[in-house]
Amino acid sequence: MKILSRARIGFLGLGIVLGLASAVGLFLWEPVWLFHRSELRAGNEIVARIEAFRSSHGHLPAALKEVGIDGPNLKVFYRKVNDDEYWVWFGRYSLGESETYNSRTKKWE
Repeated sequence: MKILSRARIGFLGLGIVLGLASAVGLFLWEPVWLFHRSELRAGNEIVARIEAFRSSHGHLPAALKEVGIDGPNLKVFYRKVNDDEYWVWFGRYSLGESETYNSRTKKWE
C-alpha cells in the first residue's frame, strides 16, 4: 500500500512541477495571441481600414484620423513609411519590444 501511495505522490508532484514550468514558460515566451489579443485585433482592424482607404483613394492616409480612428488612449500606432509602405505596431510588456505589421511583407513580425 505504501508503494502505491508514493507513486501517487510522485505523479502529483511531477504534474505540479510540469504545470508550473508550463505557466512560467508561457509568461516568459509571452505569445501575442494570448497576452495581446485586443491589440492584435485592433491592429488588424487598422490594417483593413488602411487597405480600404488605399483602394478607394489611390494613396495611403497620412494619419489614422483619415480612416476614422482617433483617440488619446490608442495602444496601436500607424506610420506611413513612404508612398507605398506603412507600419502598424503595438508595444509589448518588455521595454523595447513590439509587434509590427509591415505592409510590404503583409505579416506581423
